[in-house]
Amino acid sequence: MPGAVLSLIGSPSVARPDGVRVTPQPGAKALALLAYLALEPRPHTREALADLLWGESPEVEARASLRQALKQLRTSLGGVVHGDRQLVELAEPVRCDVVDFLEKAKLDPQAAVAIDVPRFLTGFSIRHAPQFDDWVAETRSVLLQRYVTALGTLARDAMDQRHWREAVERADRWLACDRLSEEAARVAIEARYLAGDRGAALAKLSEYRAALLRETGCEASVALVELGHRIEADAGPVRPSPDSEEWYPRSPSFEASLIGRADQWKALVKAWKDTARGAPRIVLVEGEAGIGKSRLVDEFLRTVVAGGATVLRGRGYDATTAVPFAPIVEALRGALDAPGLAGTDAEWLTEAARLLPELRQRFPGLAEPEPSADPTDAWRLYEGIAQLIASLAAERPLVISVDDLQWCDEDSCKLIQFLARRLDQAPILWLGTTTLGELERDAPAARLRRTLRAKAGAETLPLAGLGEEDVWRLVREMGHVSTPTGARRFARRIYRITDGNPFYIFELIKTMFAQGLLAADERSGEWTAAPSALEAGKEFPLSRTVHDVIAERVDRLPEELDEVLITVAVAGGAGCRPEVISHVHGISRLHAAAVCDALAERCLLVEGAGGYRCLHPVVAHVVRGGLTPTRRREVHRALAASLELVTPPADVGKVAGVLARHAEQGGDRAMAYRSALLASEGALLRFAFAEALSWLDLASAVAGDRLETDEVDRRTAALMETAGWSETPATRRSRPPVTREIVGEDLDLPVRG
Repeated sequence: MPGAVLSLIGSPSVARPDGVRVTPQPGAKALALLAYLALEPRPHTREALADLLWGESPEVEARASLRQALKQLRTSLGGVVHGDRQLVELAEPVRCDVVDFLEKAKLDPQAAVAIDVPRFLTGFSIRHAPQFDDWVAETRSVLLQRYVTALGTLARDAMDQRHWREAVERADRWLACDRLSEEAARVAIEARYLAGDRGAALAKLSEYRAALLRETGCEASVALVELGHRIEADAGPVRPSPDSEEWYPRSPSFEASLIGRADQWKALVKAWKDTARGAPRIVLVEGEAGIGKSRLVDEFLRTVVAGGATVLRGRGYDATTAVPFAPIVEALRGALDAPGLAGTDAEWLTEAARLLPELRQRFPGLAEPEPSADPTDAWRLYEGIAQLIASLAAERPLVISVDDLQWCDEDSCKLIQFLARRLDQAPILWLGTTTLGELERDAPAARLRRTLRAKAGAETLPLAGLGEEDVWRLVREMGHVSTPTGARRFARRIYRITDGNPFYIFELIKTMFAQGLLAADERSGEWTAAPSALEAGKEFPLSRTVHDVIAERVDRLPEELDEVLITVAVAGGAGCRPEVISHVHGISRLHAAAVCDALAERCLLVEGAGGYRCLHPVVAHVVRGGLTPTRRREVHRALAASLELVTPPADVGKVAGVLARHAEQGGDRAMAYRSALLASEGALLRFAFAEALSWLDLASAVAGDRLETDEVDRRTAALMETAGWSETPATRRSRPPVTREIVGEDLDLPVRG
């Protein structure tokens, strides 16, 4: 049992072994003497101790003061300190928080950093003892180095375990102790980026560079600046910001680590390592809607971007709104500033510019491609894209990711199949996500999936719902649950309701916060339950299906937000630009963007590619399902009219397909007819023959007289002779699971208040 308890974090103090503070406390120099003996546990000569604490006093006075200090300690603590005529040392063990830290730093860094070592002897000083001041400064430096080492170990461990938010917290503490450490700054920046907060990562980089320049006059290293460039250039999805009104200020962030996907993560990492060594790989991530395919892939892609890879991202859209080659075009836009692009031969860049006109802005000297309706010339377009991608892969390993592969149009599927075959020796990781419930057996995407799965080096990663234990871990992390078994019953019920589908889990919990059944403690962030919710056997008025869960959130929206959400949901596809929303609703573009941002804050919309779309297809489905046929038709009509107004005449061809779809569904026959013909012409120039035929089908359906019908027939006959006939596949939506009620007994959480 220790003879005393000594605290050196902050102002020093001493207590008896039972923890009762000694009253009165020994004097400052007596405490300093005890601190020195505790941290330097060996016999010390009286002469050395007198010089340490009274070095500016005459020797006789210094020795007398030392005797007085030893007398104070014996009076307060008994025989803790022993001294004879020559030596002084501790006679009994003294428990000290600093000694505890040094022991834990070796064995348990997590426990060590819980001790606030930077506050070692903060605010404590004694007069006329320069040697003691030097010892304090040296000891503080050693302690800080151990503290920083422990924080660095924990931050790196958190990064290895993909606990990005823990890594952010630990790296920030690390950087606070060692403000110019580039390694600490890199971890702090990478962790923010990998957690999905690109803006915060770039802000932290800017803050570090400014501090480094201000204090040393030096710039950050090339490696750190390049990391910033990669983060800035990454075109990944924008994370919605926390909600901000009504129940939203009391709601948590609903952010959590990637849980329950360790095996899939290992498979992705292995595939990437193989690719980096020069072996191409194909990985298909499959599962139902909301199961977490995009979350897994997004986190993985951020890690490879941070590691220096080139990443191209595209996504498929519902076949009813698809534009030929849209996923490939979206992915190729990420190549405009990528290393290696300039290594592509100008002849092939010219061909690639058929799909990616932005290449002409990057390379103004490119020749105009000659128009051709000969289907044998399509290979030149395909080869141009292949040459461009090969140049990127020759510079550094490349990842090409296509989300929602099941919605890719036929032309995109053919091009992807060609590229996978043509570039089968290039260091490329092909990554696709597929929602199986929305994939028709004879759809082009289904055939593409079968072809890719059959290739050498291909792997399929099926994602299932989270297990009950994983749901509990998720709830504990998001809810900052403090007790060892807290929230287990709640997690079990959530699991049974949602079958472990992460999207449904989040939506159900958001609704409970919206209804006031749950809240988050302002200090700790721990979730708490409303007292009224804990009445025995009480059933909460929760929705029977996730469809209704989302509908309840939509019903609570202010009218203006609801109107704009309807417009974006009906627009579908890649989303709706603010200028279109501005015309539809008669508001300024700035106001339109502000309303969309408010919907993004409520996790209903997401921003990307200069516009806004619904966060999840289920959200769009719920909103559209609540409209009458007349209302939906009028929204389509307004979208068509507004899109035509805001589009420059030279660019109408680029949006002709969208115009035709909205005009047809809005009942504007004339606009639908001319836009469908224009869309067919554009598809033909891109060798998208199946798409061209589908637009001619639409034009035939809305033709108003014999002359228009004859024109469509003439074009159809010419096109069928050139390319043959293909049908656009329909899509099928998966059904969300039916839920059961949650009762008060399920809420094993602290009670509010």
